[in-house]
Formats: sequence, structure tokens, C-alpha cells
Amino acid sequence: MNRKWLTYCIVLTVMFLGQSCYREETVFDTDPNDELSLPVLLKLDGRMCFFDAPQNMLRYSLTEDLSDFSPLAEHNLNSILTFNGTILTNKKINHFGEIEIGKTYPLTIENNGAQQQFELVFTNLPIVQIIDDSKIYDEPKTLAKVEITGAQPASSFSSFAGIERRGKFSKYYDKRSMGFALWKNMNSTSEYSAPLLGFSLNSDWILNSAVVDPSRIRNLISFEIWNYLGSWEEEKEPARIKIRSKPVEVFLNNKLQGLYIFSERVNRELLNAGNEAVLYKAIDWSDGATRFERFNPVPSNNRFWNGWEQEIPDPDLVLNWKPLENLYELTVNATDEAFRNNIASIIDIENFIDYYLLLNLTSAGDNTGKNIFFYKKNNSAPFQIIPWDLDGAWGIRYDGIRTGSESVLSNRLFERLIETNPGNFKQKLKNRWFYLRKNSFSEEQLFRLFAHYFSEIEKPGIIIHENRIWEESLDLDNERMYIEEWIGNRLSFLDDYFNEF
Repeated sequence: MNRKWLTYCIVLTVMFLGQSCYREETVFDTDPNDELSLPVLLKLDGRMCFFDAPQNMLRYSLTEDLSDFSPLAEHNLNSILTFNGTILTNKKINHFGEIEIGKTYPLTIENNGAQQQFELVFTNLPIVQIIDDSKIYDEPKTLAKVEITGAQPASSFSSFAGIERRGKFSKYYDKRSMGFALWKNMNSTSEYSAPLLGFSLNSDWILNSAVVDPSRIRNLISFEIWNYLGSWEEEKEPARIKIRSKPVEVFLNNKLQGLYIFSERVNRELLNAGNEAVLYKAIDWSDGATRFERFNPVPSNNRFWNGWEQEIPDPDLVLNWKPLENLYELTVNATDEAFRNNIASIIDIENFIDYYLLLNLTSAGDNTGKNIFFYKKNNSAPFQIIPWDLDGAWGIRYDGIRTGSESVLSNRLFERLIETNPGNFKQKLKNRWFYLRKNSFSEEQLFRLFAHYFSEIEKPGIIIHENRIWEESLDLDNERMYIEEWIGNRLSFLDDYFNEF
């Protein structure tokens, strides 16, 4: 039988002068309807159980193990559902008993005497379902519907959206990253904002496949460390742009796609950017231009220049490369004296020190002149760096190949800062490193952070499905041991390096 269509037939009448058969179908896996909706087999406390047709499995998001889970159960009126041997009463509170995250529970759906067996699994991760009736392209965005259920009560969200594929290197893998913008309705591409999964208001969101990373959490951990680096001054909130992310399970229609990292997108909303703000993203190496080794001084007449893309202001309305051009002129062409005297008015020295230290802590080799944002909030503000796409870090390259732990990452801008030493830059760099080594960069803290997220993604068994779906061989225990050993070696190397300053 074709598994795309699981149907049941029952003879309702046998006529005296012949036979006829009335077919009443319960369709478990079907294409989306005209409103981009799919049949819902079971809801618990108003939130969906998401259906994976290839495995006849439903997955439901809970915060933790429960000793007595008693949800309001809702299902098709024509069906009888039996959970773990107990028939569920429709639209009533049902006592499921003790529930363990990641454990498989039997679920039977009976319709007109015909039964189908399913598995119901509870996950501690939020679930994101993309409902789409056409192919998803790199661009333009195509119409989709997004259903999101978090592990917290009253956390369901549903919206139309425009969705597209993301990623340059990762596009060579079957498992692709995606980004989506919330659309007001299915007939309009007008965007709106919502605070998804407890994050700040935004219209654009990212689902990172993390496919090159055998731990799936390197980028998330790097963001986490960046977000919570201590301030340079006591009791002062650092003016750092934070990017929040969390692991989620993703479905494409009625098919589980595995583990993704759901993340905020760096855009005007996240930055709360005003009319004078500029934001540039380094998107390619451009023969060393984004490493500040050289640059083409000829002004650009489009959104791309010297390996950068202008994201704010909207390049279709206004081009403003002058702030970045000024930084290039000073870094590439100015004398040491001019650089030393003026660089602190153009860049946020403390922010750049923190980025340099994160870059070297993680050994993110693809991020010295690529996968970074430069941001100025107004004409008089200095540039800040915002990190991005740190999958190729913590002992692996951008393609997932393992690397050593003894190298110093830099570019010409950082080299000039160290060589010319404006405002005693080298001593600040050294002091900051050893200050962070006592807290955010301590071996104990880093091990604890990795252990927390490894446990979070391992508990619901999603890695088993990740390996099955994408023919991977992820081994989180092995990866954790490798990362911990690499971190120990990396910290020892960098302690020696900064001791020499």
C-alpha cells in the first residue's frame, strides 16, 4: 500500500438487489489543502501532536518529565484513540500518567473498526512545522504556513510566511537551512513581526540546519557565550548585540526533518536601528578585502562592494558605503601614527577585543573576514562587530573536517591594532583574556555549557532520527569527548600566547 495515503474502507450497506460500498476515509498523510492546512490527528491542551508519516510517529513538546500528565485531549469525532492501552475521551481531561521525554508510547487510532498503530513521543524541544505545497527555492521566497509549538503552555503560533533556502556551502547537502518572513495572509507578501518562542519581536527568522557540525550546537554555544560575556565595567550592561537561538525539531509537511537551530535574524528590528544606522555583512573573501589586506576604492553603485553586502539602509533605496570606506582608508592606507590616533573614533575597541577573543577561543577560521557584521547605529557611533555563522568552530573547519588547537586567528585590522597598540590595546587584550578565563572562558564553564545542550538534544531521541533521515552517523558522546579535549588544549595554548603580550 502506498504510505502516502493510509485509508480505510468499511461496507456500510449491502443492498438486497446487489452490493455497493461506501468508503469513509481517514487520511493521515496528504497534501496541504488550499489554505495550507493538514489534518490534525491529536491535540493535547490545545497544542498539536506533529505527525511523521514515514515512521507512523507523532511528536509532542513538553518542558520536562511529568509524574502525572493530564491534558485536554481532542481528536477526530469519527475516531477512537487509545493511548498506552487506555481509550481517550474526546474533549475531556485524560490521565496519561507518568511521562518520560524521549520514551515511545503506543497510540492506536480506530476508525469504523479499522485500526492503525502509531508511536507517540514526547520531546523537550519546540517543534516547527513548515507546510508547503511547492518547492522551496534559494530565492525568491515561496508561500508557506508555519506552525510552531513550544514546550511551554499557550506557546502555539501559526502564520503564513515566505520561505527560502539559505546557505552557500551547506547548499551542497541534502539537509538545507531555511529562512522565513512572516506574511499577513496568503494573498499578500506584506510582513509583520511576532515574538516567536519567547524571543523579541521580529519578522524574519532562521532555521539553521547545522549540517556541517557533528554536534549541531557549535554555533548556538558560540552565540550563547557572546551574549553573556561580562561587562567591561561593574554593574554596567554591555552594549552588545545579542543573537538568541535554540534547538528545535522541524517538520516539512508530515515528514520529520530532524534537528535545527532556530535563531533570530540580524536586521533592523533586532538592532532597533534608526535612520542613520548602517549594517554591512561580509559575504566572501574578495581576495583579502574583507580581511582588510586591500580594497577597491572605486565607489559601488549596488549593494555589493569589496566582499560586503549592505543590509541597512535598504540598498534599493539608499547606498551608503562611506563609513566602511573610511575604515578601509585608515586601516589599509594610513600611516601607523594616523591609525593609532584615529582608530578608536571609528571602531568600538572593547567590542573588537571581545570579538577577537571569541574568534580565537572558538578558532572559527571562516570568520576572520567572512560571516561577520559591521554595524554603526548612527553617524557618530563607532563600528561594532556582530558574530555570525560559527558552525565551523571548536575544532572543525567550515566543512566539518577536524582541525588542530594551536593557531592564532587574525586579519590585517587586528594586526594593526596589535602592532600600533592604540590606547594600550595589547594590555587591554591580555587583561580581558585572563579576566574572562575566570568566568565565561573557564574550562569548567565551557564544559558545563556544552554538557547542558548535549543533554537537551540527546534526551528526546532526535539524534536517532537525524541519523536515520540524513544517513548520518552522529555520536554525541564521541563528539563531546573530542570537544572537551580540544578545549583543554586550546585554552592552554591561548594562555601561553596572551602571557607573551
